[in-house]
Amino acid sequence: MNARKHPFLLSLLLILNLSACAIKRPGSDLKTFQDLENVDSSPVQVDSDTRMEFPVTPGAAAGSSEGSFAKKPGITLVLGGAGVASFATVGLLKRLKMEGVKIDLIVASGWPALFALGYGFFKSVHDLEWFAMRLQNEDFEKACNLKKGEEEGALSKLIESFLKKKDLRDSQTPIIIVAGNTEKEKQGVFDSGEWVDPVLKTLAVPGLYRNFPEQDISVPKSFDLQSLGVSEAKKRGAYPILAVQMYSDYINFSKGSKENPKKPTIRNIFLASLRKNIREELAQAEGAFQVELKAAPLDFSQKRAAILAGSVQAAQMLKRIGQKK
Repeated sequence: MNARKHPFLLSLLLILNLSACAIKRPGSDLKTFQDLENVDSSPVQVDSDTRMEFPVTPGAAAGSSEGSFAKKPGITLVLGGAGVASFATVGLLKRLKMEGVKIDLIVASGWPALFALGYGFFKSVHDLEWFAMRLQNEDFEKACNLKKGEEEGALSKLIESFLKKKDLRDSQTPIIIVAGNTEKEKQGVFDSGEWVDPVLKTLAVPGLYRNFPEQDISVPKSFDLQSLGVSEAKKRGAYPILAVQMYSDYINFSKGSKENPKKPTIRNIFLASLRKNIREELAQAEGAFQVELKAAPLDFSQKRAAILAGSVQAAQMLKRIGQKK
C-alpha cells in the first residue's frame, strides 16, 4: 500500500516514529536499590600523605563507620593530666571516633576526667568540643579552689548545665575515675554512682588555683599517687591499654614557681612522687603517649592548640594499633 496516497496512514506512521524516539533513552547512570546494596563499601585507598592507611584494630581496615567495629576488639584509654593540656582529651576522642575506633573503657584522672564524662554523656563528639571551647578559667577555679575547711570545690553553672546525667553508669562508654592524683587522700576508684564528688576530688591538684600545703613533720617522704589508672585497667583485664599523660606542663610550671624558704611546702616531694608514678604507670601500658604544650598550665588561650595536639596523638595511637599482631 502506498502511504503517499493515504495521508491518514502517513500521519499515523509519523506519530509512531516520534513515539519510538521519545521512549528510547540512553542507559541511565542511576543504580537500582539492589545495585547500591551490592556496591563494595570498603574505604577508598588514597595517598598516605593525605590519609592514614593502617588498621585501627588488628586485621581490620580503617573506616568511618562505627558499626563495622561493633563486634571487634576495642581499646582501653587511660588519661591523666592537669591544666589546659588536658583539653587534648577532646581532640584525641574526636579523632578516634571519626576513625571508627571502638573504645571499650576510659580510665581518667585529673582534668581529663571532665572531658571523658562529656564524651560518655553527650550525643556526639561535636557536642563535646562545643562544651570544651566554652569552658573558661573560672569554671576550673571554682572546682579546684578549696575554701578553708572544705575538702572539695564546686561545679560551675556551665558544667552543671551541660553534664545533666547523674550516674557514671549513664555513660555510653564505661568510665572509671581514679582520684589518686592529689595529696588530700589515698586513691579512690569510682565506676558507678554519682560522678560529682569523684570529679571534684581528682580535679583539685595542688599548685593550680591553690598553693601546695606547707611541709611539717607529718608529711611523708613520698606520696601514694595514681596519676594514671593503667594498673587499675590491668586489674580489670583491659587490653590493649593506651595511656596518655598530660601532666608535663603542670610539673614544669610547678617546679619553677618560687617558694618562701622559711615556709617550705610539700611541692618537691609531691612532684617527685608524681613523676615516679607516671613512669611506673606508663611502663605497664601497651602504648604510652604524652601531650606537652610548653605553655603555662592555666593559659586558656591554648585550648585549641591542646585539642589539635590530642588529634596528633590519636594519629600516633592509630599507627601503634596497626603495628600490633
